[in-house]
Amino acid sequence: MEHDRMKQALEKLQIPPEDFRVLKLLPLIYVAWADGKIDETQKQRIHDFAMEHYELGPAGIAIMSRWLSERPTREYVAEGLHDIYLLARAEDDLEVDFSELAGLLSYAESIGRTTAKALGDPRGMSHAADAALHEIARELHVDHGESWGELLEELGGEA
Repeated sequence: MEHDRMKQALEKLQIPPEDFRVLKLLPLIYVAWADGKIDETQKQRIHDFAMEHYELGPAGIAIMSRWLSERPTREYVAEGLHDIYLLARAEDDLEVDFSELAGLLSYAESIGRTTAKALGDPRGMSHAADAALHEIARELHVDHGESWGELLEELGGEA
């Protein structure tokens, strides 16, 4: 992939190329906002994950903070997910490994199951969060199978 093309895609999302790593947080953000609101516990977990795993500059931190306080539009998220996939497929990628996509999806599911009332409860994910997770999987071309909540429901538990 040409760096110029990716630079234009990132600029469209108002992400400086040097802070492209913030894009990897978009799946987590999308699931967290799936119900129209974001839980403070989810905000903290996303923030902590970003600080521990990504080297974000001041602009990247500002973008993450904006996403945590204002819900990104579905169109914005779709564009961002598409860009993550393109980065992962690119031969001259910007440190987005294709194998990383399944991990992002898994962590997004974990965020969807995280609330102050249910920290990581497999049955704690809403239908909206589950639908967002399936959408992310489709956009990133990751077959994640069933979520933990779906699996438990299939095995006879209540989701």
